[in-house]
Amino acid sequence: MKMKSNFISLMMILASLSLPVFAADGPVAWWKFDQAKEDKVLESVGGGEDVVTGFFKLVKGVSGSAITFDGLSCYIALESAKAPKISGAFSVEAWVALGAYPLNWCTIAGQHDGERSGYFFGISDKGEVGLRIFSNGAGKKISTEEKLGLRKWYHIAGVFNPAMGLIIYIDGKETACLDTEGKFEQADQPVVIGKFATQVKPTGGIRKDSHMVTDILFDGVIDELKIFDRALSEKEIAAGYNDNKPAQSPDIPMRVLPAGPKGEGPFGAFYAHLKYYEQWDNFWRVSDYPDIVVRFDKAPYRFIFWRGTSYIPHWVTENGIWYDNEFNETWGHGAVGCAEPMSDKQCRHSNVRIIESNSARTVVHWRYALVDNYYHFARVDERTGWGDWTDEIYTIWPDGVAVREITLHSTAPAEPHEWHEGIMVLGPGQTPESILEPEAITLANIKGETHTYSWAQAPPKKMNELEVPCIHLVNTKSTYKPFVIVTPESQPRVSAYRGEIRREVSIFPWWNHWPTAQNPSDGRWAMAADRAAHSSLTHIKWKAYSETKNTMTKIMLNGMTDKKAGELASLAKSWAKPPKLEVAGSGFVSEGYDPTQRAYIIRAEKPQGDLEFTISASEESPVVNLPLVVKNWGRRWVSLSINGNRVRRGDDFRSAIVNKLESSDLVVWAKVDSVKPLKVTINSPQRRRRR
Repeated sequence: MKMKSNFISLMMILASLSLPVFAADGPVAWWKFDQAKEDKVLESVGGGEDVVTGFFKLVKGVSGSAITFDGLSCYIALESAKAPKISGAFSVEAWVALGAYPLNWCTIAGQHDGERSGYFFGISDKGEVGLRIFSNGAGKKISTEEKLGLRKWYHIAGVFNPAMGLIIYIDGKETACLDTEGKFEQADQPVVIGKFATQVKPTGGIRKDSHMVTDILFDGVIDELKIFDRALSEKEIAAGYNDNKPAQSPDIPMRVLPAGPKGEGPFGAFYAHLKYYEQWDNFWRVSDYPDIVVRFDKAPYRFIFWRGTSYIPHWVTENGIWYDNEFNETWGHGAVGCAEPMSDKQCRHSNVRIIESNSARTVVHWRYALVDNYYHFARVDERTGWGDWTDEIYTIWPDGVAVREITLHSTAPAEPHEWHEGIMVLGPGQTPESILEPEAITLANIKGETHTYSWAQAPPKKMNELEVPCIHLVNTKSTYKPFVIVTPESQPRVSAYRGEIRREVSIFPWWNHWPTAQNPSDGRWAMAADRAAHSSLTHIKWKAYSETKNTMTKIMLNGMTDKKAGELASLAKSWAKPPKLEVAGSGFVSEGYDPTQRAYIIRAEKPQGDLEFTISASEESPVVNLPLVVKNWGRRWVSLSINGNRVRRGDDFRSAIVNKLESSDLVVWAKVDSVKPLKVTINSPQRRRRR
């Protein structure tokens, strides 16, 4: 009776202390993740509150709530003094769901001092589950051949028994074991959850110095994490799985690259806040309008300037395929690896602004620095402190055709720089093969002759079958496809990107160090469609449009089309060999054709009456739509006639007054295709007087 009385007294004391009571064979640490208090979560056995570093949220779990780790900043560390004391046998089990694979081995739960002492239980960059123990600098480790998928709940467990070895279970079944005798020595280190204990380089570097060391963080959801100071039996682990099988999928929505509203919309450029997924969005320190979307009212594609791609602009097809024409890139001269806007993961130096947006045309300015992953500039001028910078002006018309004017500012602009690389950007779930035909590129010349190149066996060794291939069409799996046109006079040379291809994964190059990635890297192979990634197809080299001592400017047409490559020859001719424009009457002066705007320029001096002019269109110099700028026009709206026929304002005729600091210019766009001369009249209707 006295023994029973003492036991009751002990239980009352424990109850008064509000301490949880567990059976002797229960866990020595248990994170249920059912509640959080500010930046802390409860460890149920010891009753302590552990600090969560970085962004997290609680979501529906397999039992109650679970914790979402953002893969960018979030982890939990339990101080060594508060860590459960374990020696000899131990077990770790948890429910996990992956949003993306880690960049290297990542800890689900671990307590180790390098490889000198402790244990590690975690997941690899390929989705393998691994268990390691360390003692006196020696270690034992196993990992599963079975790989975890994405956005799916898994019950994983790791067991160490000094008499039996290491065992890993997935969903209640043994999937890996190592029969070994040994011992486990607990480390005097924090218990870390959701992050590898030390910074290391990510896997998959395409070069020795592709990566800087970084935190390896868990991207996904963890629930019901338990640590035991004994070896769980197979029966116990199976029960842990069967008793908590979730009825619903984990709260990890599919991640889709943001491109604004789908379908047709008002033509023009719009500031926007393009949202990717909650954890990634939260990482950015931006206001409400950090991005730009250009929409088109007669086609469902878009033109995007998004911080997730370092503002590198992308044409986005009607079904969500992203394409860009690269940027200026250089190497060396103070930079480590590649110096390019792709390295500017936080957009410290890359920025965009809308210069003009109206019903007739849109102009967007993108400015960026050529920096490496350490934010070192290339070719820093000792006298001025300036490195390499680039300004790109995009003049975009309603027909989905834009002029890209690229001006490199450098102490040595003629030294090696890249100006064009055809790059596909892929969202999670997309592979290069899912968005590209194996016959990925069709080239054409100004005669309309074409040749298509396939990557099915290998990237093309040469792409010189055509004379002066000035038209470049990407064969995406979409109705509308991206194209590039340069002038024949610029002597273009096209070559396929041939390096860094792992054909066991894709017939195309495929990397995920950009876009959206925040770790400092300029080259990491993608081995799965878990993250945003990119693939390169071709390089174009062509002569400069203009040069000075410290600048070089090149120009190209780019845009989207539902036409075949050979059918773009007329557009190429209209830009590269524009027909002559002659102004009739006095008061207006023609300044010729400006290929950087894809527009005829007329200056109003002392205009009297209507503006009349002829365009000598022909088979060799056709008109493919009519962009026009009249300087100093003034604040008057206009009407348009072509060959005596009034063109109704709307789909076929648009105009706008662009007010500048020192002038008001008229911008006109008319839908007209002609190989015959045109007579054009622009006038300003007189306003009726009020009676």
